[in-house]
Amino acid sequence: MTTFYTVVNWLVILGYWLLIAGVTLRILMKRRAVPSAMAWLLIIYILPLVGIIAYLSFGELHLGKRRAERARAMWPSTAKWLNDLKACKHIFAEDNSPVAESLFKLCERRQGIGGVKGNQLQLLTESDDVMQALIRDIQLARHNIEMVFYIWQPGGMADSVAESLMAAARRGVHCRLMLDSAGSVAFFRSPWAAMMRNAGIEVVEALKVNLMRVFLRRMDLRQHRKMVMIDNYIAYTGQHEYGRSALL
Repeated sequence: MTTFYTVVNWLVILGYWLLIAGVTLRILMKRRAVPSAMAWLLIIYILPLVGIIAYLSFGELHLGKRRAERARAMWPSTAKWLNDLKACKHIFAEDNSPVAESLFKLCERRQGIGGVKGNQLQLLTESDDVMQALIRDIQLARHNIEMVFYIWQPGGMADSVAESLMAAARRGVHCRLMLDSAGSVAFFRSPWAAMMRNAGIEVVEALKVNLMRVFLRRMDLRQHRKMVMIDNYIAYTGQHEYGRSALL
């Protein structure tokens, strides 16, 4: 019996160190930024069990197998489009305004492409200006409206945007709205979601939150994009959400 317990103890110790070694190797193979990798390794070595559980829970992206497969399926066409765009060097702007310069540099660092010629860029800094401009463009839309946001909270000017969007859908404009499930929980619990769908708007609840999913994937990974595209001609982007407050 003593021999049995001795073997079990050694197996537990071996498994413990193999687990630490495996997680360490996993972190190094992910090619993370050095500060991030060092932080995770320190946590794991100082508080092994806590660190390993924390890393397995929050250290990697776990959005689900089907979502990962869809993302992989979409990437080849996106990569081809980016490469084709890069090949047309004459379409990229060289002399940019001070407003556009920093934005285009950010695009180039993130996507590998700069700003394209033939576009007008307008900086809207006040919430009311954003809302009024968006409502006007929605009212003038003829073909399609695509909207993506993290937060949409019913009330205030957000209701005016919703009314304009429903009116556009009723007159035949193809309208789609995607909102994060956690950020827009008030919207999905309100009558607005059903009202919009009844008006003909395709409303998508992104990254749904429920108790079962908590044990299968990370719930802290949210859909934080804020974008609007109208008639494939006008685009809005920036740190603006829709609710009673101006800028959230």
